[in-house]
Amino acid sequence: MSDCAPPNRVDEESAQVTQPRRPLIEDFPAHPDGDPGDALARAVRERRTTLGLSVADLAKRAALTEAQIHTIEAGHATPTLPLLTTLSEALRSA
Repeated sequence: MSDCAPPNRVDEESAQVTQPRRPLIEDFPAHPDGDPGDALARAVRERRTTLGLSVADLAKRAALTEAQIHTIEAGHATPTLPLLTTLSEALRSA
């Protein structure tokens, strides 16, 4: 289990221990026309600012260039599995 994972919760009605639910793509509001690049842009920008990271900080953590981060946050990147994995690892809490 990861150090930064939230603790297990106990469902008081059933007295069972439940694992915290990880966010799903459905948890992030999609762009009205369903553009996944725009949804990724909002999610990355929101998480980066929540962590207090600059574009340069995120670029360094993700081993990407600042221009690539700007492209992602502008909604012009295709959210591929390798890109999502890279961003996910870079945007874990500091």
